[in-house]
Amino acid sequence: MGSEYNTSGRSNVSAHYPIDINEFASVFIKRLQDKTTKAVSETAIGSMIINAFTSFTIGEGLEPQASPESSALGWTEEQRSTFITQAESFFRRYAGSKRIDHYGKSNFYQLQAIALRNCLVDGDSLLHRSYRSKVHEYEPYIQVLSGRWVRNPMVSAIDTKEITGGVEFDSVGREVAYYIAKTTEDRTDTLESKKVLKFNPKSGFMEYDLIRLDLRESNQVRGIPVLSPVLEDIFDLETFKAAYKAKAANQALFTGIITSEKDAPAAPVSSIDTIKKLANPTTAEEAKAIIEAGQVHDVNMGNGNIIALNPGEKWQTAESDAPAADFAQFVASELAHICAGVGDGGIAAEMVLQKYNNNYSASRATIAGQEKKFRNLRSVFAFEFCDPIWEQVIDWAIRKGYVEAPGYLEGDWMFRKSVLACTWIGPSPINIDPKKEVEAHILAINAGLETKEDAVREMYGRDYEETVERRLHEKELEQSLGLAEDLNPDTEPSDKEEEENNEQKTE
Repeated sequence: MGSEYNTSGRSNVSAHYPIDINEFASVFIKRLQDKTTKAVSETAIGSMIINAFTSFTIGEGLEPQASPESSALGWTEEQRSTFITQAESFFRRYAGSKRIDHYGKSNFYQLQAIALRNCLVDGDSLLHRSYRSKVHEYEPYIQVLSGRWVRNPMVSAIDTKEITGGVEFDSVGREVAYYIAKTTEDRTDTLESKKVLKFNPKSGFMEYDLIRLDLRESNQVRGIPVLSPVLEDIFDLETFKAAYKAKAANQALFTGIITSEKDAPAAPVSSIDTIKKLANPTTAEEAKAIIEAGQVHDVNMGNGNIIALNPGEKWQTAESDAPAADFAQFVASELAHICAGVGDGGIAAEMVLQKYNNNYSASRATIAGQEKKFRNLRSVFAFEFCDPIWEQVIDWAIRKGYVEAPGYLEGDWMFRKSVLACTWIGPSPINIDPKKEVEAHILAINAGLETKEDAVREMYGRDYEETVERRLHEKELEQSLGLAEDLNPDTEPSDKEEEENNEQKTE
């Protein structure tokens, strides 16, 4: 995702790679955003790749797991447990409502998908965090904007060292403000921009932040769409598919050619309509009589044409062969090539198509390798987008008294960071053979290589403590109802049990 902005585009002129990575950033970013939007909106391949990234990175939304550093805070285990329960419960209720959204249309988990798709399709996403007025007791809310709305003060403005790609810098190169496109009430672009400060000078609170994922260049101002390196390949493949389909359709309109030897009688007429023009019969019966008399004969055909040539003439077809004899194989090969070039490290074509035709070991290796890439992207996204929102909401909850956090209000920023530490649980990887997956985790746990918490989070994407509490509740419920727990229905009954069962059946 992070490379030079002008990596895409083919022409007879050599590509321009500036020494300064941010040179002409605004021009190239706009082109890439428009082409990527077209690829995602109008091609199946572009849409499938973006959907796969979104689905495997965050799924239905990353879930928070509070992880306060009790050793640094001096908390007891009871204080830590109380905070975790209260914080996660409050966040789940508040973030799960649409009150957190500036527009009142989405909850936090839906906003995750919007922000991630903005980063994938437009290169970056603008996160606006703020508080409502005193009337609402400074209730937090967030706004997510596409990176395409961040641009220079005027559309035609040239990038400078102070303002590049709609981002303003101070004398040492730190981002201090963004320029957001202004629209009318009906969302018509006014071609002007509004300057907003990254930090609120009154509170010192960071309200705006431009989220960019997987930057390879530390000084890169703007992110680029994930499909940028393969845009031309996607459009080329779509062109080939369209041409291949058109050729198949044309071949369906078969044309028959009738030839005759030299000095042979004139070529017969091939339809009753032509007979009517030549013999001028007055009725269809007369035309039929002409055919039966042998003056002409009728040749019928489906879609297509029948062409009669004059004596001595021959038909020659100029036809080009298809670039690939096996259409499906060629498309699969090109799709694998495109997927390998996507973003930072690519994505497996099997993950995009959701088809695993290889054996278990090969498919499992593909999924495991890809999951590492998704985990890295998930970690960056959680740090850039989810952590700031968690900190804002829980900070507000602590100050309102909804969550107990001893020493939080008196502590410094390092103390508060330790209180608000959080990990994010994402979607579980695909399990091709659940039995083998469980056995592998059991071996790892017994060998001390991982914990049960790691296994539950990786296999099912759930919180371990909640899972244990739920299992205890289920056991208590089963015991109260007199139900026997049977977690291994495939176990063969012993000889004694089988005899008892037979005796009960006999009685």
